[in-house]
Amino acid sequence: MVSPDAGLVYACLTHVPLWLPQPPWVSTIHLGQAQGNGLLNLRDLAPEWEPHHPVLGGTAGSFALRRYILKHRPDATRVGICQYRKFVSRRRVGGAPDPKYRVMDVIYVPTLDREAYARHLDPGDSRFVLSAPLHFTRLPWYRRGYLKEYARDHEVHDLLRFTAAAVENGVLGQREVEAFFNEDVFMPGGVELGVFPADFWLESIAAIEQVVRTCVDLYPLAREGDQARAWAFCAERLGSWMLLRRLRAEAATGVLSRHWAWLNRRIWSHRHVGQLNLLTQDPNHRGYSVK
Repeated sequence: MVSPDAGLVYACLTHVPLWLPQPPWVSTIHLGQAQGNGLLNLRDLAPEWEPHHPVLGGTAGSFALRRYILKHRPDATRVGICQYRKFVSRRRVGGAPDPKYRVMDVIYVPTLDREAYARHLDPGDSRFVLSAPLHFTRLPWYRRGYLKEYARDHEVHDLLRFTAAAVENGVLGQREVEAFFNEDVFMPGGVELGVFPADFWLESIAAIEQVVRTCVDLYPLAREGDQARAWAFCAERLGSWMLLRRLRAEAATGVLSRHWAWLNRRIWSHRHVGQLNLLTQDPNHRGYSVK
């Protein structure tokens, strides 16, 4: 399959052998133990982030992708990004809805052949291809927001430190902090999953990298398990906020007003909202709780 658009740079991030072969127009950035000679490696593209891969996960790969684009593809007009087991398609692929993460479908790998995968990964001419959003608040009298939601599943002081670093670096304005903490709409993956205009994506990832650098330098983490990737979880929320800010600004100027008239409501019917998919090799997989 030929590249769907010469201006599209699409990358798959992986730290394990790929579960599905990528289309020829998708580059694979290898992290951790998946790195090897002759490959696009984190250690070559962004060597300063390789030691931090265990606490950043795929976010380190996003930083590497930015370096790759700046050096090799300054002509990029759109950036696509997926992971070895997660991708966003324009339409539903046919997986089973995940009961624990209601905007995501679970797909058993043997049921998705190479051609179908490439077809669903192709963004066509869409400027954005995004997961449907989550709304944290279900009861009208109790607003959960980013801060309360983060505190439920993670170490809340990590998000507080991350937010302070974002303010100090000029990524968040002081008057935005309260709105950021209270934001009810969450875009899964932030700016690290889906397709985005290149200028927006490069600017957003550069800002996130700046904040993460401050946190890594000031607050070394020494934890086991998923909670070790605190800065990646925080980066996802900041990326979600940046994405919402961009979409709302476009809606306010009329660019998306016809399509995104209900941006702050529970009705999300928009041509750029697709389907978040999780690949699994377990035929008995019945649900995945994204942290």
